[in-house]
Amino acid sequence: MVPKCLVIIPDGNRRWARKNHRRDITGHTRGLFNCRSITRAAFERGVTHVVLWAASELNLYRRPPNEIMHIFRLLKHELRSRLKNPEEIGFHLCGDWRRFTQDQELFMLADEVQEKSARYTKQQLTVLFGYSGRAELVDAIKKLSASGDEITPETIRRHLWTSHLPDVDLVIRTGVQNDPHWSDWLLLWQCGNSQLYFSAKDWPAFGVEDLQAAFEDYARRPRREGA
Repeated sequence: MVPKCLVIIPDGNRRWARKNHRRDITGHTRGLFNCRSITRAAFERGVTHVVLWAASELNLYRRPPNEIMHIFRLLKHELRSRLKNPEEIGFHLCGDWRRFTQDQELFMLADEVQEKSARYTKQQLTVLFGYSGRAELVDAIKKLSASGDEITPETIRRHLWTSHLPDVDLVIRTGVQNDPHWSDWLLLWQCGNSQLYFSAKDWPAFGVEDLQAAFEDYARRPRREGA
């Protein structure tokens, strides 16, 4: 049994770089390559929704400017690649990342990739960028209040940035060094009954065999569904 909706928190790019005497930005580049590999492997194993938390809102506030510029360059590279080599995978870019850049080409690339992939619903990749779970929920409540609709769990969900996502089955967090933890209300609405899996490996070192081990561990667990 594999999870249908998988969330990955790919921690450890900078730690991996420093352990290997590389620059921090090299860790982010290797992290992007690994995102491609692990995402492909997850879809091949039957996952229908993969969610990658690429950068939190606080990441974009607190990291050095040169590092943030490099992360945005990686995002642009990935979007261009998806236009040149389209896959039959729906693509969603969710978060408040546009506040952190004035790059109009990047805005257009993001819109074009999402528009062109919208017809693919069987497998969907969601990238959280400039994301905060609290900000997402506050924005949803504001939109719902302005709409005049009745406040219900269903109407709140419809106004989330991530309204297209089903409930999350499994969350994998890498780069955990004796401190398994959550971050910034990640997907608060969808993660109420999620299973959690923590790996000590930094993200660039987390391979397909590690993904398989996480799936095997998930398959052995009983489902408590809120109990």
